[in-house]
Amino acid sequence: MTRYSIQTDPGTKYDENEDTVGCDETLNIWLVADGMGGHAAGEVASRIAKDAFIEQMQHGVDAVQSTLDAHAAIASSAEAQQAQHGMGSTLVAMQIADQHAHLVWVGDSRCYLWRNGVLSVATHDHSYVQLLIDQGHLTEETARDHPKRNMVTQVLGLGEPQPDTHALPLQSGDWLVLCSDGLNDELTDAEITEELVAADGDVEQVAELLIQRALAHGGRDNVSVVAVEYDGPSARVAEPQPTVAGDSSAEVAAGGSPPDGMLAWIRSPLFMGIAAALVVFLVFVFFAKGG
Repeated sequence: MTRYSIQTDPGTKYDENEDTVGCDETLNIWLVADGMGGHAAGEVASRIAKDAFIEQMQHGVDAVQSTLDAHAAIASSAEAQQAQHGMGSTLVAMQIADQHAHLVWVGDSRCYLWRNGVLSVATHDHSYVQLLIDQGHLTEETARDHPKRNMVTQVLGLGEPQPDTHALPLQSGDWLVLCSDGLNDELTDAEITEELVAADGDVEQVAELLIQRALAHGGRDNVSVVAVEYDGPSARVAEPQPTVAGDSSAEVAAGGSPPDGMLAWIRSPLFMGIAAALVVFLVFVFFAKGG
């Protein structure tokens, strides 16, 4: 049985929680959705995102289309209810299958990978500050204090979102941490790492530890965490192609390594004998002409 922890908290500033977390253990699906819209509409949007996505996945719909169907469901509900106009939700979802974490996301909710004591971000935010980082106008550090750090460039329920996907090869013992931006707005990667270390190998403590650390830092937004431990077989990693020392001239001439058949011919005794005979013949001709 897969071990995981899942928790959401409204934070210290709000009575309402517009985040929604969810899972389907049978399909190995976990997700976090961060709603927006005010007057409880954000809570509605994130709940619709969760329910629609999981329902479509249960019917065999692929992850991207399930995400787009969640987008359509939110937009349809907003159109039918005046109080819900303008609501939307981020979504980061993961299905573990075939030694991979199959990720899909819209917005700035994230997935982190914790492997061998090293934390890395497995998703790429759809946000205004991420665009500035990509363009070289901001660093990760300066982006944390940017006044528009919570502005997303894609959201379910509004516009025409284009979900991103990533199939992440897994190693046995990996932890995957899904979260809303209420976590990474409060905690640096180094602080998240400290709590993962503090969990001491028990993934079932991770959600609680991270949320309590975020609340201690101010908890200015709703914060949600889903942490999953992968205990299956490791994905096979493609082995690097062998290289042949001393064949640089052939590589330069051909723009790459010679084909294996050519390498076998070059290395054969017959080729070596012909080459040696040719050298002897050329030396004989040279001295014959000189005489």
